[in-house]
Amino acid sequence: MSAPSTIPNATLQHWIVNHPEPAGQFTAQVVGLPELSATATTREAAIEQVRAMLRDWVATGRLVSVEVPVANPLLHFTGHIDPDDPIEQDFMKQLARFRQEDLDQTLREDDQECSSSSSTPTT
Repeated sequence: MSAPSTIPNATLQHWIVNHPEPAGQFTAQVVGLPELSATATTREAAIEQVRAMLRDWVATGRLVSVEVPVANPLLHFTGHIDPDDPIEQDFMKQLARFRQEDLDQTLREDDQECSSSSSTPTT
């Protein structure tokens, strides 16, 4: 198996469970990978041993990072509008009516502003 292509000085993050053992030792294990486990006299030493195992697995291609594309559920509806759907037709009629009302209101406001203005200066 070939080594994975990696970005120099990049880091990967993994969850490690660390718990005390009866004989005053500590065990560290990568979550989801029971094979990557180490026991040592301190928590830090157990974690460092597991970190070294992870580095080895990544370097040898035994552990690789993959991207898993996930569909966006909101995009499911785009482009699937049936123009013959009665609800869609009602929506489009209401939208056209609101647009027309907005245009009419804008034109009325413009007419009022224009009629109240004068080109003759007042003193």
